[in-house]
Amino acid sequence: MHSFGDIVFTFSLASNLILASYIVKRLWNTSHSKQSTDRESIVKVLMFPDGGYQCNYWTAGGCTARNCTLLHHITNKTRLKQLLEGAEESIDVCMFVLSCAVLLDTLIMAHKNGIRIRIICDNMQISGSAYKIKEANLDVRVDDSAAMMHHKFIIIDKKIVLTGSYNWTASGAAYNRENVFITDEGHVAVQYLDEFEKLWNKFEGSTDVKYEPVSSSDVIRNRFVHRENDKS
Repeated sequence: MHSFGDIVFTFSLASNLILASYIVKRLWNTSHSKQSTDRESIVKVLMFPDGGYQCNYWTAGGCTARNCTLLHHITNKTRLKQLLEGAEESIDVCMFVLSCAVLLDTLIMAHKNGIRIRIICDNMQISGSAYKIKEANLDVRVDDSAAMMHHKFIIIDKKIVLTGSYNWTASGAAYNRENVFITDEGHVAVQYLDEFEKLWNKFEGSTDVKYEPVSSSDVIRNRFVHRENDKS
């Protein structure tokens, strides 16, 4: 039979263990919470249309054209371009239609700066941009199967994912109702990386496309507007 002193001792020991367990749990939760707040996740959404084409002269530092009908403010297509320009190691592009000269030029410049660029496209949709891609010696593979490669996603530095309805066309950004969702959540990036690598391996050797030089509609519109203004 246990004495009263033994019972008190046992109760005291159990209480101390419970208290210690509570303190450890609180410390772990505090530490875990701090680690979470130290790293701010990227979660953004870009909505289109931009409502027109951004003026290249305004972007370069100032537009002097009278009655310029182009946009004199930062567009979501420009924000998308800035995300690509922030790449430090790699950009993997898996895009059904890729014809926007502004975004293609951004990839080409990144390639020249040592960023690894890989592009997967549909063989029926790449002909217009293929000439520019070939000239820049970018690494591209195409889906030459009967099915469409209808993905629209980009992975920056293997950790930032951009995905949504938007194909890389100038007119789409200007006038279509589109969206681009951006996140750096690790479990999301892993799934997109797995899909990209699977397709990259599947389409190895599939680069036989028709090469045709093409001008993007935003470039054409800028030339036309400023040419007309020069005449006035």
